[in-house]
Amino acid sequence: MQYTCLVPACLIAAFFLLAIPVSAEGPTVMVADYTITPAVLQPGDIGTITAIIRNTASSSTIRENTGIQSGGTFASTKDTDIGVNIESVQLDSRDVEVISGNYKRIGAIGPGQSVPITFLIRAPAKDGIYFPEIWIDVTGGQSVRQPVPVNVNTQIALLKKPALTVLKTVPESVNPGDEIPVRVILNNNGLSRADEITVVVDATTTSIIPKTPGTYHIGELARGENTTLDMVFFSDKKTPLGLNRVLLTLTYANADGTINTQTEMLGIPVRGSAKIGIASLSTDPVRIKKGDQVTLVIRLENTGTDNANSVKATIDLPMAGSHDAYVGTIEPDTDAPAVFALQATDPGTYTYNLLVQYEDDYGVRTQNETLRMTVLDGDATGPVLFGLLILLVCAGAGYWYFVLKNKGSSNA
Repeated sequence: MQYTCLVPACLIAAFFLLAIPVSAEGPTVMVADYTITPAVLQPGDIGTITAIIRNTASSSTIRENTGIQSGGTFASTKDTDIGVNIESVQLDSRDVEVISGNYKRIGAIGPGQSVPITFLIRAPAKDGIYFPEIWIDVTGGQSVRQPVPVNVNTQIALLKKPALTVLKTVPESVNPGDEIPVRVILNNNGLSRADEITVVVDATTTSIIPKTPGTYHIGELARGENTTLDMVFFSDKKTPLGLNRVLLTLTYANADGTINTQTEMLGIPVRGSAKIGIASLSTDPVRIKKGDQVTLVIRLENTGTDNANSVKATIDLPMAGSHDAYVGTIEPDTDAPAVFALQATDPGTYTYNLLVQYEDDYGVRTQNETLRMTVLDGDATGPVLFGLLILLVCAGAGYWYFVLKNKGSSNA
């Protein structure tokens, strides 16, 4: 009786571990606001920059099962917030000295939550306006780069500016010749509206060209707003394998009318795949008889877009001899022979399978083909006698026509 309780207990434990995502809004971060103290620094002065880092998702949860009823239905569930894990926040600048405040492994913050980060800085020795960047790296997400203006002894009133971040979704891999869907999300994480936004698409290779428009005129994005661009690209069979770059050039206007330009890259991973087929099949001798030593040659061709590596061919003909052939590597648009040495057995037509195993970037693959071989009777006595009989009949007919018939005609 004790053993019968183990199965339900295992099932309950398994369901406790089950987690089902229920929200389509994934967590990301932004610089929600910043404060510079003092607002205007003197050359060489020490000041602080305090940035408010916020998880932009309003809700992002997973649902966990907490039990089961009889019959396998769920008894209750629990919703748990998904935090966004901040790996590091740092201030990067060639001009402004960062005394302290670069942080590692800050941890997770939940949907809608914020965390303040303070940097201790030293102003440059020269008057001017400088733009150190706050860098935020998130586990499994997009990095954020936010410039912050630092006023060193100038009378210029600093305007709050927009800042566009770009989230890009590309396929995990693309086969040469396929269409490539890409989603680009522009988000204004700055402190003011971005106007006259334009996105220009520029592929770095002629093998990848846009199917959708090459230029997008978006207009404006208020602070915190985003817009989505769904793009599709053509690729051809000769698209280089590896990471192919497509550049996105973004331009937008600040509140004072000045223009910002930034360049983003779409990295499109192209992986070819091999495809094996039979180019030709031949035997030596062509007419196979019982007991013959037969060389079977099957030429395998690669009609794919990547090398077929470690190619091995196997046949299951019920004949003595070699049934495996190691071919090696077959490059795209080429072929190579798989050679088998066999001894023909009893007469008849044999149906057999050819199994080809090979590797490409997608792993080990197999191809199966059904083939036939005919073995003739090895006794040639019948055909030889029949041939001799034909020769005798032809010889007799010729003797009668040219000798006996002509002799009769002359006697007459």
